[in-house]
This record gives sequence, structure tokens and C-alpha cells, in this order.
Amino acid sequence: MELREFFAIFGVHKKLFWGIIGLFVVGSLIFYFLQDQTYKTYININITRSGMDETSEYTYDSFYRLQADSQFADTVVEWMRSPYVLEQIFDDGDSNAISQKDFFHADRMSSQTIAVTFITATKKEAQSVAKNLNRVLNEETQKLNKIQKQENWFVIFGNDPVTGDNRLSLFFVLTVGFAVGLFISFWVVMIKHYIVNSKQ
Repeated sequence: MELREFFAIFGVHKKLFWGIIGLFVVGSLIFYFLQDQTYKTYININITRSGMDETSEYTYDSFYRLQADSQFADTVVEWMRSPYVLEQIFDDGDSNAISQKDFFHADRMSSQTIAVTFITATKKEAQSVAKNLNRVLNEETQKLNKIQKQENWFVIFGNDPVTGDNRLSLFFVLTVGFAVGLFISFWVVMIKHYIVNSKQ
């Protein structure tokens, strides 16, 4: 089949071809506007110390201090996987985000930095969760030092949260809808052309 004949097939069935693409594009628009509005928040949790040991030994300073920080960062990440801690972070009077706690994720990025992401229904809930996150983690940290009462104990503080729209973008949705529509319409036209010609 020559290229001219190939294009002629789609010229004959152009209404069907563009109609199918149009249906998928319209369907993509409907999907975009029916998406639940959610927001994704990013926070960097930093681990530092309230003081410094003045000692000639490598008790917690230098290399050994970094090792201790790294191990404590792993502990903090495990806290944020605990249902007990998540309940405290999300279950607050100013937040209805408790149903979103399954979308909470924490990863240690370095010995003193933890990246946290979570999803909420509103920006207000995101601010509330971020505030609770810093408070709850510091409370858990202080519990570990209740007996030892070390002066240079760990302190946790989070950067200002960055919150953005978590929905799929309109451009992405339309692009996928058009691509799928183009693929489907191509084969529908070719199959219809084959069936019509086979009956002649």
C-alpha cells in the first residue's frame, strides 16, 4: 500500500478518526475536573545537637558523632512508620488529615537529614501536620533523654513545608488522552477499512 492510499483511507473515515480522538480528549477533561483536590507537602527534617561535648576523646564528636547522628536518624524514620506516632501527627483538632496518613513517607537522605512527604486534602491541614510533626518528633526525642539527661542531646527541627497541587496536570492528562485516542482511532479505522473491503 502506497503512502497516498494510506492517507486516503483516513480521509474517507476522517469523521470516525477525529470523532474517537475527540471522545478521548473530552473524557480526559472530565477526568481532570473530577480528580479529588489533594496537596503534596515536602519537608526536610534536620537533626542537630543542643550542645557539644568538650572532651579529648571521640565519645560523640567528629566521626563517632556522625555515626551516632546517622543511627538516630534511622530511629526517627522508624518512628514515622509507627502507627502510634502517625496518630499523634495526623489526629489533631485542626486537622482532618487522619485518613491521609497512609500517604506519609519518610526517607533518610544523609546522617542528619530526613526527607518527609505527605498528602492532605487542604493546605491548612498540611500546615497543621507539619507543625505536629516537629512537635511530636521532639517529644519522642526528649523521652529518650529523660533518664540520662545529657546536655548535648539531639534536637529535631523541620524546614518550612513546601506544599503544591497533587493532581495530575491538565497538559499531562490531555496528552495521554490524545495519544490513547490516536492509537485507538487508528486501529478502528484500519479494521473498518479491512471489513468493508473484505465484503466487496
